[in-house]
Amino acid sequence: MTSDHPIAFRHMSTPMLPLLCAGMLIFTAGCPQPGPDKQIKPFDPIPMPDAIALVNQNNQGLQMTIKSKGGFARCKFTDQDGSKRKFDVDANLIVNCPRNMRLDMSVLGKSYFVFGSNDARYWVEQPDAHALTWGRHDRDIEPNARDLIIRPELIVEALGIAMIPENPEGAAAPMQRLTDTHQQLLFFDEGGHSNGRITKEFWLSRFAPQLIDRVIFRDPMGQLVMDAKLGKYKPIVPGGPLIPNRFEVTWPATDGYMLLTTSGWKLMPKVAKDHPAFQFPLDRGAQFDHIVDLDVELDHIYNPLKTSDLIRMQLEEEGRLNGDGVPLEYYAPPEEDAPFSDAPDYEANTGPENESDDV
Repeated sequence: MTSDHPIAFRHMSTPMLPLLCAGMLIFTAGCPQPGPDKQIKPFDPIPMPDAIALVNQNNQGLQMTIKSKGGFARCKFTDQDGSKRKFDVDANLIVNCPRNMRLDMSVLGKSYFVFGSNDARYWVEQPDAHALTWGRHDRDIEPNARDLIIRPELIVEALGIAMIPENPEGAAAPMQRLTDTHQQLLFFDEGGHSNGRITKEFWLSRFAPQLIDRVIFRDPMGQLVMDAKLGKYKPIVPGGPLIPNRFEVTWPATDGYMLLTTSGWKLMPKVAKDHPAFQFPLDRGAQFDHIVDLDVELDHIYNPLKTSDLIRMQLEEEGRLNGDGVPLEYYAPPEEDAPFSDAPDYEANTGPENESDDV
């Protein structure tokens, strides 16, 4: 411990100096500060399977419903219309790995945002706007970084409490990238290491407790979707698994930010994933003035309808397709409609009376 004002010893008798020095040593012994020549050294890197096993051994005890206590969040969001929102709210988070979660942000019991996810869907509720945006986990199109304010289906993994797969099903095995402070696990899509893209990164700290302290997600274009930094690991119960109590999350593409802190967590082994907290709002009878099916919106953006699709949709609306989607054998046009013909007698309709006035 140092001071900007040196202690003057000149008025103190020489016999008192040893006693004073001894007292200062006793005082400082309880909180030693590493000097420049005594920096805390990181643990040596370990094989990737061992690093994953170390995390999973801790997280195994968190694979049940858990609920935050004393949650508080400071947030900044940019709506899709460009308006910005900043607020400090109470944050209640309930989670059941790997996909079930509900994050309710409220002030004095009034919800402002509710982010939810279950095994089939994810959603964002804005109660004050009576609005719901939702999507499906098994979608064909993965949203880009700007398609949704917050991706609720990523929050559970971003908490660093899920089990890490060593050989993800349907995707390439992860690779490891070593730095002075981390063992970074890089996960790829189905394309593999050479042709695939990095979808997410788990940064395992090389300092105690050697758990996840950063999670990064990327979209199909390689843009940063979500960057979560975790800290303040504490046992969820005395002697139990460690869990972070501080989450600092950014969504760069939408200029979003959230700092979430909790005073602790509660294990809830009797609460299953069919709990109402994880139920899709429309399934529980909630009503909204504005509902956006994100998958339909994205399909319109990334897969524009072909002419054949438009014709099929028109025929369906007019009842001119049978149950198998095949056009009916006979369709009688209204009498006032001239039937189309590709015969070469079009000159009959090209007289002066049919000439256009357009120049």
